[in-house]
Order: sequence, then structure tokens, then C-alpha cells
Amino acid sequence: MTRVWRKSMLVLLGLLGLGGCAGPSRTQKSSALEEARRAEERLAEHVELQESSADGDERAERESFAQKAIAALRDEGETLPIRYDAEGFLLEIGDKDPNTVFLGNFFDEYRATPPEQRHEVLRRLTHVRSAPTMPEAFADIRPHLMPVVRGRTFFERLRLEVKGRKDLATLLSWKPLGGFLGVGIAFDGPDTLRYIGTDELRRWGISFEEALALALENLRRRSSESLEQLAPGTCQAPWQDTYAASRLLLEEVVRRCPVRGEPVVLVPHRDLLLITGSDDEDGLSRVASMSLDALLAPRAVDGRALRLTSGTWVPFMPERLSNAWKDFRQLELFTRARDYDEQTQQLDKHYQDTGEDVFVAAFTPYQDEHGRSLSYAVWQKGMTTLLPRADLIFFVDPDQGERAPPVGVARWEDVAKVTGALGAPVEGLYPERYRVRDFPTDQQLARWRADPGDLFDENER
Repeated sequence: MTRVWRKSMLVLLGLLGLGGCAGPSRTQKSSALEEARRAEERLAEHVELQESSADGDERAERESFAQKAIAALRDEGETLPIRYDAEGFLLEIGDKDPNTVFLGNFFDEYRATPPEQRHEVLRRLTHVRSAPTMPEAFADIRPHLMPVVRGRTFFERLRLEVKGRKDLATLLSWKPLGGFLGVGIAFDGPDTLRYIGTDELRRWGISFEEALALALENLRRRSSESLEQLAPGTCQAPWQDTYAASRLLLEEVVRRCPVRGEPVVLVPHRDLLLITGSDDEDGLSRVASMSLDALLAPRAVDGRALRLTSGTWVPFMPERLSNAWKDFRQLELFTRARDYDEQTQQLDKHYQDTGEDVFVAAFTPYQDEHGRSLSYAVWQKGMTTLLPRADLIFFVDPDQGERAPPVGVARWEDVAKVTGALGAPVEGLYPERYRVRDFPTDQQLARWRADPGDLFDENER
């Protein structure tokens, strides 16, 4: 779990106060980019202090795990050069067109596994250094095609990970689902999955939709068991085969749970599909609680909910007056913070490689002493900034001094109306970001000097 995401979770639990921004800088570099990042860190100073020692511990743990992974690969006979990329937390095997092994999920799983069983995690890691070999004949491949539901960020982030090395479309074909999930197709090998790309589909002479239909039939044959009832009108899928989340694509499976209202699902983990009804407050609260726990586990998917209406999955949020609304709101912020954190790290690395001075602002969730939740991003004066879509924008002017508070705080919608700077999002980025350059004028900032707590919607009070 990355430092920024962990920080976001602590903020969401109410450990951050926005009463001031004072605090020592963590570096003496004077570049505008460093100043912008320090401004963000000062806003989260309370959390920074609580986890500074934990950061060092995790860095050491990650380094140790990477060395264990390299040793395990060598023990399995790998002879090609292996390079450890600490910033990307990955291994590259080979010199020309290297195979990439992403360590994040394995690291989280390793730490969550009892010590006597951790060798199994390393064993499985060694099997992903190359994709499983597929049979030559499509007739032999067809029974092994499976649909894969993951968070949309899982698919989108490959755009940056493979940029300049491989064509994303050749790696995998996929389509969005419900706004924040994605559906891909994989060859189900003995130990690992091999995602299907356009090259394979072209060679087989079938479209993505045709291949997905075949994969769904294979999943359907594995899905005859009854759902596990957690309470009247609330169920979970019993399968632990990495495809539980994919069962939301099988409407007949979802409807095995007799719910109140329309079916609502959450897939916080690839092995967890939760189902309840849109009119069932107790069921909604139950699945929200289970989802938050599951999101902390390795290989989490997404904490946001979908509702089945007219055969289509659409985003779902309980009514504001519902007892479940705050839990669902926290799940939403939690997931968006995770997704933005991963994207921020990738974009930072991208702009470091290209030499561009672009400040990639963080998305930070916040919960006040009354339990009201929102998110904020920092707009730094004097920098080209990529802003995440947040509830509030904090305007920071470094000329005011390192310990000065923000020069303004405003709702996203208000800034969009007044400045016109938040038009269309940057093409090709998910989660969405907006490129801003010209800082608001003094006249515009004059109306945005409110306390953040005053900007909550009346319904949240």
C-alpha cells in the first residue's frame, strides 16, 4: 500500500485538521515543482508527522521484498538480467523488450500472509515473469477464455506503464463497465492469466464482443452454486476462484439474491461479490462495512456500488438521508484516493522522464469532527498543474511565505463558473484531470476566503 494512499486513508479517518498550514519543509530544493509539492504536504502535515517513521520502514520492507523476489526468480532458473525499479516498484527481466513483474499486489499479499506460508507468494510471483503458453488451435483455447472484471484504473494505467515500449491494444482488449470498472478477456492458465489483445483476436478472426460472449459462457458453467445469504435480501458469491467479481456480468446469478428494490452490487475484491437491494438500508450498511475491510486486502478492485436497472449497470449512491450514505461516501472517497494516488505516481515519473515542469496535484479526502466527508486538491500559483476532480480547491501562493495559509478555498463548481479554467478534462487520463495554468485574480480569490467547513452542502450538516 503506497504512502500517499495510506495518508489519504488516515485523513479520511479524521486525523487531519485544516486550521493552518504551518510546518517545516522536507527539502530545501527551490524549484517551483518542489514548492508545489511542499505546499500539498504542509496541508497534510499532521498525517505526515504520524507516518514519517512508517515510510522508512515500508521502503526498507519493499527493498527487502524485491531482493527476495529476485532470489526466488534465480532459484527458478531465471538467467536474464533483472533490474529493480524502486520508484515503480517493479522488476524488469531482460534487456530488450523486458518482461515486467509488478510487485505491489504480491508485496501486500506477502505481508498479509503468515510467515510459514510466504514462500507460496514468492513461488506464484516467479510464474508471472512470462505469460502462459496458449495452444495453437483456437478450439483448445476457447474453453479457457474467461471474463475479467477489474477497476477501470487497472486497465487505464497501462497506458503510461507501456508507453514507448509496447502498444497497449496488443496487450489487452477491454471495455468500460458502469463508469469505474472495466471488463477484459483472459486465457486462464494453470498459474497465471494471460490477457487477450487485438493481435490474438485478429489471428482468431473474432471480435472482442464475440470473445467476451464465449468467455461468459465458460464462466456461466462454473457458476451453478447457490449464493451465500448474509441476511434476508443480502448475499455474497461463494466462489474463491479470482472470478467472483466477474459474476456481476451474469444477471441470472445476481438475481438469485431476492432483494428489496433493484439489485445493488459491490466488488471490493476480485474474490468478493456482494449483492443487496437499493431499498434495503440494513443490507446497504452491511455490504458497505464488508467492502471497506475488503479494500484493505491485497488485490482489491473498487469500493463503489452499481445498480442494475433495465439490464444495465449504473453507479449507485444511497439517498443523503439514508443511514448508509456516509459509509458509501467514504468508500467512494477511499477508492478515488487510491486511484488518483496510483495515477499521480505514474504521471510524476512520466514528467520526470520527459523533463516537463508539471505539478500533478494529489487528491486528498478529508473528514471533519462532525463526520462530514469531502475531498480537496491544491492549485499552486506559478505552475502548470494537473488537478484531480475534487470537491474543494485550495489556492496556494508561495510568495505569501512557506507557513502562510491558502489564499482561497472554493468548491469545484464555483471555480469552474467563475474562472472558466476547468473546462474539458485532459484527454486519455482516468481518473479525470484538468490542466490549469493561469492562477485566479485577486478579485476572484476575494470571494473564496471561506472556512472549508462552511462549504459543505446543507444536507451534510
